[in-house]
Amino acid sequence: MAHISSPDSPFSLRLDASTGLPSELTIEDRAGTISREISVELTAELGGTERRHPTGGLLYENTESVSELKPSGTMTRVHKGVYDEYQQQATLGPLSVTLHYRLYPVAPFFELAATLSSKKATIVRNFHIDIRTQELRSATLNAPGNLLRRDVPMSEFGSQPLGISPLGGLRGSSGIVAATDADSTLVLWPNQPTEIPDIFMSVNGSRLALKTQINFAAEVSGQSAAEVLLMTMNLERGGFDLVREHWPAWASRYGLTSPNDAPAWMHGAGIYEVQIGTSYFWKNNPYCKYEEIRDLIADLDRVQELGFSVIQLMPRQPYPSYNVHDYADVTTSYGDEAELRQLVTECHSRGMRVILDVLLHGVLDNESINSAVQGVIDGPLYSKLDDEVSDTLAGDLSDDDNYWIAWSRHILDFSEHWRGGSPEQTPLQTSHPDWFATDSEGHVSGIYTKAFDARNPSWQRYFRDSMMHLVLEYDVDGFRFDAPTYNFFANWAPWARARAFMSPLGCVPLFVDMRHDMRAAKPDALLYTEPSGHLLRRSMDVNYNYDEQWLVSALLRGNHTARAVRNGRDFMMWIQDRDDFLPVGSHTAHHIDSHDTFWWPQWGKKWRREQYSLDAVKALAATFLALDGPYMMFTGGEEGIETELRKLLEFRNTHRDLWSERGTFDTESDLSGHLVIVRRRVDDQEIVCIVNTSDYSTVELPGAYSSGWQEAFAYNAANGQLQPYGILALKQ
Repeated sequence: MAHISSPDSPFSLRLDASTGLPSELTIEDRAGTISREISVELTAELGGTERRHPTGGLLYENTESVSELKPSGTMTRVHKGVYDEYQQQATLGPLSVTLHYRLYPVAPFFELAATLSSKKATIVRNFHIDIRTQELRSATLNAPGNLLRRDVPMSEFGSQPLGISPLGGLRGSSGIVAATDADSTLVLWPNQPTEIPDIFMSVNGSRLALKTQINFAAEVSGQSAAEVLLMTMNLERGGFDLVREHWPAWASRYGLTSPNDAPAWMHGAGIYEVQIGTSYFWKNNPYCKYEEIRDLIADLDRVQELGFSVIQLMPRQPYPSYNVHDYADVTTSYGDEAELRQLVTECHSRGMRVILDVLLHGVLDNESINSAVQGVIDGPLYSKLDDEVSDTLAGDLSDDDNYWIAWSRHILDFSEHWRGGSPEQTPLQTSHPDWFATDSEGHVSGIYTKAFDARNPSWQRYFRDSMMHLVLEYDVDGFRFDAPTYNFFANWAPWARARAFMSPLGCVPLFVDMRHDMRAAKPDALLYTEPSGHLLRRSMDVNYNYDEQWLVSALLRGNHTARAVRNGRDFMMWIQDRDDFLPVGSHTAHHIDSHDTFWWPQWGKKWRREQYSLDAVKALAATFLALDGPYMMFTGGEEGIETELRKLLEFRNTHRDLWSERGTFDTESDLSGHLVIVRRRVDDQEIVCIVNTSDYSTVELPGAYSSGWQEAFAYNAANGQLQPYGILALKQ
């Protein structure tokens, strides 16, 4: 076995002689030496054919799996200035591979990448990496931002795999998996910057396993090589607290940063997400709050009186619905142009802001609608469409049937309404065919829309110009960008196939560049996007809270599985860890209902109040309102909780400066574990928000808050007690 080390790094590793892949990790410092054995397997899928997946995108068939990685020749060492790199030539089936072993002086100490080429053109579909540790009998596990509470003993993890959110994913946070035993912490980090991998963590006895499918796609040849980052690993003496301490520098090294200059009006803001027009639900049940923009304008006094300071205007329903027509066509997309101008004027006169909700996942036309409908009918879930589905974000990423059943119903609900307003084929496909992702035969790919390839420079100019036009011409205050990574499949068009899988994350550099233009035109403009992952936080002032959506169910249904959040104390620790592993200055917008949660359940269970109870929703709203960042609510979500919502938003608006700084959690005062306690202090002002998340237990007010505090708001709380779902806000 080869041994690799660097004079600048405490980290070294041994390689399996037959594969060239890591087999032992070692860290050596003044305190001694720690070693951990691992096994690594690498598999590539090559060739094969493509067809439309029933739910959209591409399904690969008849691929060849190759896993016999064979090193050849002599390993070379290249000093890269800030790290040492060893290079090893190898073959993987018909592929010529250069393995890059990179050793760094600071954590994370090791990464492995591969450069791929081939004498003849070869299609690479996916990479699979399987990493298994040695026995870690007393280890605890952490995966911040995923469906795992803090410090779960490996013995309590259970037999079911856990889906881990990647850096670029919709529900992503850190993507880190860490196992801590008596003297060290092993960190496994699928750190793919240009792909959105599927990652699953499991425990077999006392061994930890991480299975990563890198959704890599490229045609490689002698003239076209491609590099893929396979893994990032670290072994540190000490516990997970040390990883948490080092994380900011670690993230900065990989460019996982935040602008950290959000506009002041965002802090503590209440965002009212507004749908114009009619939505349709399973069996054609309609919902319409505002038929036209003028109806919203007429309701602004009520919305502001509730405490909302920002209007988030969605594309109108049912067409273009939550889809794209033409970014430059304001009337088709949002409603009457004059009324949009009036809405912005009316809001600004009230001190309110207007942001537009912008879609990125593609264009709707009859061709795409028909393909989507036929995919549902021919797909494996068609017979299950009448089945009851649960909140799809309450479960693990590895279980997605609920989502695709709900999605299939959504397609059928809207299809006839979409067809009525859609062209047979979008004019953009004729004028700019290179803007769209296609299969290898030139057929445009998509979900129920035709997918843009967001990395296309011409499309990027079109998108940037359109957004700037909306800012300059209509004076909007920013945007929420929906689904910029939703088209998570390759573009096999001739111009793109050398790096076919760069399209899903094409918006990452686009948003970075666009931010400069927007802030130059409007210094306090807001950029806000749906994915929770780190890569989109490079350019955004605030991101969605999809990574914490499953906590709604964990809190209210008492999800007592050994590895999940079980109570208010676990909730606070989870949020604390998640926030610790976000880029410095990053903000999260919290919500419990949205336009998406609205269509996932059955009709009649579309609201959290229908799924749980009004008291539960009040407690949920208070819990998430107490957290850092804005609070967003979908139009109609306020019904039945107006009184409490008004008081809670007023409390935030009155003490807005307190929401400009990160709050602290009190995880020690409450012996029951049921309370969420968030404290905020700026100068001589201090407040505390306390919520009883239990539906069955009355909790005594902790002694730390029994004197010296003035009651600002109370619900189901009196005489030093918080009843089930009780809320108490105090100030000094």
